[in-house]
Amino acid sequence: MVRRRAFTLIELLVVIAIIAVLIALLLPAVQAAREAARRAQCVNNMKQIGLACHNYADVMGSFPANLYLHPAYASATYSWNNSSWLVFCLPQMEQQSLYNAVNFSLMWGPDALGNWSAMYLGHQNSTVRTTILNTLICPSDSSQPIDSINADEIGNNPAAGTSYVGNLGDNCLACNTPNSQPVQMFCSAQGYNCRGAQLGDPATTTFPPSPGTGSGIFWRQCNGVKLSEITDGTSNTMLAGEQIMRVTRWNAWTHANQSVGSTALPLNYLAPGVGINASGSIDVRTGASNRDAWTNWYSFRSQHPGGGNFLMADGSVKFIKNSISMPVYQALSTRGMGEVVSSDSY
Repeated sequence: MVRRRAFTLIELLVVIAIIAVLIALLLPAVQAAREAARRAQCVNNMKQIGLACHNYADVMGSFPANLYLHPAYASATYSWNNSSWLVFCLPQMEQQSLYNAVNFSLMWGPDALGNWSAMYLGHQNSTVRTTILNTLICPSDSSQPIDSINADEIGNNPAAGTSYVGNLGDNCLACNTPNSQPVQMFCSAQGYNCRGAQLGDPATTTFPPSPGTGSGIFWRQCNGVKLSEITDGTSNTMLAGEQIMRVTRWNAWTHANQSVGSTALPLNYLAPGVGINASGSIDVRTGASNRDAWTNWYSFRSQHPGGGNFLMADGSVKFIKNSISMPVYQALSTRGMGEVVSSDSY
């Protein structure tokens, strides 16, 4: 009788244990490789945006405006913004047909606020509004590319988001510093220094609109910054940075008020008692949504470990660490405040 050689139970268990150990050792390396690939794609996306902005500037003489003064707001008592800087970059992003589909005589959604006239509202621009542009989505941003929790005239209607928002500068969010003193002042509401009128808005509301006070490149009523106005140097001035779309209502790529971020808050800032989960931003104690608290989220954050990618005004992309000091971080966001920032300080 021939006896067949077979594995014992102990031998099988040892082999299984060895395989489990190898998988445990290999998995972090695989995840790191995947994140490296996602980060590289994110860098490529931002470079494409930077190239589009510079191509626009070559033709128009300045970076794109972040303001379209709609006819409904043609008054000295009320003005607002509508189409974003990303909308104006569409032709330079090989999206000419999408740009041609925008009806600039209409708003981006049907929600009437302030003195908005119903004749300018509607879903006529919904096709453009819900178009997902892969160039505007960071692969590490796990948010849904389209959501129905939006702000301004879009309201709770579907809109495609962007992982990349323009650099507003260090302008205030939760407060206003005196417009006659365009220097940084301490914001007691948030605990950090900030500058100028809230969100870079004009000091006074006029028609035509007065120049805005944004210290960066884009703000929600920006008429277009010229390269010659970036006196701190294009390699030392942020053009745009990352955001996590699902944490805030203000994330639609088509809208000027939803496509910028401020450095009045640190990179990847979380307010006390607030967290981020798979569905968005929440109050940790109650589990309630925190997406409406725009002063917590109108800034820059990323799902890349340790920091986030920033597009500089010269078209390069730099990875900035969470550990960057606030003075250096804010200095990189201002275009002409005369700060001297060395490359080894971030």
